[in-house]
Amino acid sequence: MLEKLVSLIALDSDIAGSTVAGAAAESIVHQRRKKDFIVHFLKALSVGWLLATFIAPAVEERMSLSKAESVALSFVAGYAGIKILNTSEKAVLAHIKNRKNES
Repeated sequence: MLEKLVSLIALDSDIAGSTVAGAAAESIVHQRRKKDFIVHFLKALSVGWLLATFIAPAVEERMSLSKAESVALSFVAGYAGIKILNTSEKAVLAHIKNRKNES
């Protein structure tokens, strides 16, 4: 049932599941305050879905990966994707704060 639901919103349910799992694993491993956890977890789910929909199928086809390799790569991409999002978000907010202090 869940696989059919996921297949409606993603091309490959295995890749979608592993990408979202990687992003969700990052939000669980690097714990935050309870208030921030829900927002971060929703960001992780959205990053995982975007990677599974747009990036992972292209990489899988370009590199001619097997199913197991593409699922493993999707998990790592989901984990790294949310880390990159967090880092870039902190950098942008720090830049905005510095600009505000200069004015």
